[in-house]
Amino acid sequence: MQSILSHFHYTDPGILEQERSKIFRQLWLFACLSSTLAAPNAYASLSLAGQPVLIQNCNGEIRAFKNQCPHRLVPLQAEGFGQSPMRCPYHGWTFNNDGSVKSIPHESNLYNFSSEEREKLCMKRYAVEIVGNMIFINLSENPLPIEKQFTPEILDKLRDISTHFSAQTAHITVEVDYNWKLQYENVLDYNHVPYVHPQSFLPLLTKDNSSNLTKKKIEQPSIPFFPDVPSTLNAQSYHTRAALKIPPQPWHSMVDRYGEGGFFENFFLFPNVNFNCAEGMVFKIEQYEPLTPSRTAVRFTMAVAKEKQRIRALPAILSGCIRNDVNVLHEDRMYLERLQKGLHAGSPKVHHGQYERYLISFAQVYEKLLKGERPW
Repeated sequence: MQSILSHFHYTDPGILEQERSKIFRQLWLFACLSSTLAAPNAYASLSLAGQPVLIQNCNGEIRAFKNQCPHRLVPLQAEGFGQSPMRCPYHGWTFNNDGSVKSIPHESNLYNFSSEEREKLCMKRYAVEIVGNMIFINLSENPLPIEKQFTPEILDKLRDISTHFSAQTAHITVEVDYNWKLQYENVLDYNHVPYVHPQSFLPLLTKDNSSNLTKKKIEQPSIPFFPDVPSTLNAQSYHTRAALKIPPQPWHSMVDRYGEGGFFENFFLFPNVNFNCAEGMVFKIEQYEPLTPSRTAVRFTMAVAKEKQRIRALPAILSGCIRNDVNVLHEDRMYLERLQKGLHAGSPKVHHGQYERYLISFAQVYEKLLKGERPW
């Protein structure tokens, strides 16, 4: 069948603004791991739906704000991660844990705010849900219950698996020149793996871990055939599992593996997260933040399973893991950037095969949300 989406869903600036308004600013979005904010005044700052967001440890409670000082709109925290009180670096304003103004240097001489004006000088606050070790933020004034977006089964699974992460994590952001939906559709599509990743990812799905596969030797991996997927919001976030074998490394015996191992577990979290676990030892969260209709920031968060003993080489291990996943992204990138460049007013709609049920359902729910419908 043909997709209900057309070229302009991937190229039109007006569509991007609708996505931000009707999808990203209405749904729960993954922000960061709570383990990265364990220390007092620890923070994370990032862009969500085009909005600057600050997540801060406020006296042991995780809170989220718009990362803008109400005075001149300068970000309070400029780095991705750090540890400092909420203080504007531009004019020295400081803020309480609820986002209200705590102090303004030389306030009476320089500003002369009335009590009513001063009370309004408050940072905008956002709703927070912590699921295990994962922090989700909702930018809406009236956020929907997170259970409307994710099923209880998915939430329970996320709570369980995310508590197995090591305390130390690695982060990197890669910007690519194509629409965010192309990347999300790509990770929903298992069928491209033998053709795009024959040397990187495919060998891990084979019995012998052969590293010298050529395209002539490629065997089709087992592709799950999904039944019709309901076009409801919570049906878009789901879990899959496939056999996987990582070549053994010395550090594997030094971590507390999640589950029984031997599997690659994927969590597709609508609208823009692919979270996976390799053999219960390596965890990656990949998130797609739209920058323009044809440019996307891909954010990686990488962890290994909790250490049973100190691993001195853990920074190097995390660096190697994240480098491998970035390499896989670059393999996809070559094709997706070509695809994006070829989209134009005369581009035909794509054709979906039977196995692409989740891509079809994704498009249906996406379109409902753009129309302002409530598919839950």
